[in-house]
Amino acid sequence: MHDHQDGRSLLGPEVILGVEQVPQETRARIANELERIMEARGGLLHACSAFNALHLGYDPATRRYVTEPDPDSFLEVRVGGSLPVLPTGSFVRLTRGAREVWGEIVAVFGRRDAVEQDGWTAAALSGAPAASDTDEQRLLIDTSVFGPLSADEAVELGRWLRPGGGLEHGHLIGAVPAAVREVSSRDQIGSHAAFLSGAGRGFLELGPLPSWLDKDADAETVARAVRSATTCVADIMASSRAIRTWGLYGRSASAVRDFAGSERAQELRRSVSRPGPGGAARYSALWPLLTALADDAEDGRPQLLSGVAGAAQVVDANLALADAVTGHRYRSGVDVRLDDRWLEGGVWRAQAEPVTALLAGLDPLAPAGIGFAESGPTAQDREQARGLDAGASRVQVEHVDDELVVLTVSVGARDFAAGRLELTRPVKKLLPEGQMILHLHHDGERLSGESALQRARPAHSGVTGVTWPSTMYPGVRLTVAAARAGRRLGATSMRLAEPVLVDGFGPVRWECDWGLFTYGLGLPARSPDTATPQRWQPSVNTGAWRPAVAALEHLIVEALRRDGTIGPADSRSLHGRRLTASLFGPEMCTVALLWTVIHTCEDMAVLGLLTQTASNAGEPDVFTWWPDTPEAWEARKNAEWGGDGLPETAMNRHWIRPRERRLPSGQRASPDSRAAYARWRLDVEGRDAETVLPAGTTFVHGHLRGTGPGQPWHRHLTQHEQERHSGNG
Repeated sequence: MHDHQDGRSLLGPEVILGVEQVPQETRARIANELERIMEARGGLLHACSAFNALHLGYDPATRRYVTEPDPDSFLEVRVGGSLPVLPTGSFVRLTRGAREVWGEIVAVFGRRDAVEQDGWTAAALSGAPAASDTDEQRLLIDTSVFGPLSADEAVELGRWLRPGGGLEHGHLIGAVPAAVREVSSRDQIGSHAAFLSGAGRGFLELGPLPSWLDKDADAETVARAVRSATTCVADIMASSRAIRTWGLYGRSASAVRDFAGSERAQELRRSVSRPGPGGAARYSALWPLLTALADDAEDGRPQLLSGVAGAAQVVDANLALADAVTGHRYRSGVDVRLDDRWLEGGVWRAQAEPVTALLAGLDPLAPAGIGFAESGPTAQDREQARGLDAGASRVQVEHVDDELVVLTVSVGARDFAAGRLELTRPVKKLLPEGQMILHLHHDGERLSGESALQRARPAHSGVTGVTWPSTMYPGVRLTVAAARAGRRLGATSMRLAEPVLVDGFGPVRWECDWGLFTYGLGLPARSPDTATPQRWQPSVNTGAWRPAVAALEHLIVEALRRDGTIGPADSRSLHGRRLTASLFGPEMCTVALLWTVIHTCEDMAVLGLLTQTASNAGEPDVFTWWPDTPEAWEARKNAEWGGDGLPETAMNRHWIRPRERRLPSGQRASPDSRAAYARWRLDVEGRDAETVLPAGTTFVHGHLRGTGPGQPWHRHLTQHEQERHSGNG
């Protein structure tokens, strides 16, 4: 194993703790090295391959890995045979008979024969899970990463590339294995980590990673470390000005610009932005469109889609379309958005405006799989949509963005009896597949551990296996919230200020839909003499600044009452990060969710629902809930005013929200302000964020009032992992 002054020496143990733990100078060196590696490897680099290149030592000068791997660590793939689990970044031996060629998977896309040659895609295919025998995967393989091919290898590869030889454009086509369907065919970092901690452990041991772990670390520990390190590398790659990223793929920024200005890009934008007949939604898959454009090229260059170049074309195409969406360059009256990032390199959706409220609240670059979610309604779906099913649950979307979904669900009699929580198919499609955890609250009642935390199984358009508390009833209205990437559903009832006495039933103590309530209990259809409580207005997030979400207010109060630190007069307090972990789980404590919760709590403090004080050690502010008792009112007054009529100094030391500030005419923002703005947008919006500070403005990032332009609070999360494992959130 050779030591090089390249990326291998840059991967220190801090990368498994997150990008913020990597020194700025080291980040810059890694980014520069990734740019060199990308150029040497055809202008494209997936995050998993980027980790491989840094960890195993890829030399851009010789265009090959410097390690000599054990052949037994490769995944053997027989050309024309069935495929094993092959995530991006895995190493394979392509074999047929006694011949073999080594390579690395550099990109993986879904494939289906049902997609037409002109890109037209049935709605039901867009976002559909990999769960049928018709699903296939297109594997793009780089066979040059271990050096030039020998004469025999070159001849053998040439045979495979002939029509019927087993490789299409140099790509391996095969069915999606059942194991991939179980772990999600779209989870490339997770599948890559599973490969390196299992069959590919021999590769991992060629680099420095095992020295960061215990000698006998189990596969789960190793996979977690690889996953964290790869995510850190992806974040560093996304911060480079010379690299544009699409999901986990990195592409030369100059190459992206060249493609965006080409005739192929113009034709692609025209094709994708055409709605269906009558303005209906039309779904267009990119790989067939790119194939048609390559066939129509004047020089007839089939190599446009061969090998790594094919994956690069897909990334260029997606970025060109994404830039047109964010730059509002499509003609007015047409809504264009990404719907599936996996199938055929990407499926885009075009529809005549206006769109539904659900779509209007979604990030157009978040692949929501609306086509699959809205296709093929059942008779029950149609009846419920027409309002004909008096026993069906009613769902109102209160807020949706790329991180968070909040709903109001009135539980119908049929779902109540079946132990089912309806979410609707479009909303369910926004959440991860598989089993969920339902964290149930019943306002004013203490639930047992088994009732409060329940494992819920996926159902047609919601989850099932729910045990409702004995004091709940049909029609009960719940507020339900979930982090889009998480598996926890938080749900709470809301207690009425005063019980409502209903003949034939007794006192109704919790908010409900009175129509569903009376129907479910067989009572006369009548509304009690009480006004329906004023609900919050739906909030829609289309910018970077994570607005307050009023629909979260009651869940925040319930989380404080359940998990808060006990204070004077039985008050409950938590700082913003622990409160976010209490709501969505410690593993979902992302920067964007933190800001959403903080801003909501700040608004609640302004309304007097909570109090807000500064915390110690650079943590986010502490928010406190107070019970409605005379003792609590007195204690709250003393806490806010220090007991002598003067405001407590700490009350004025809270975190300032980030914002753009207009500069005087003729002035320009400093390089530091532009860099801070770019970092903030990446933190909050992800790798596809617009990072250019608007002309004539500077950036004021969030910081603790009174400390000057110090570090924003989300930079102080150094103890995140320690607290997560200690159970402190």
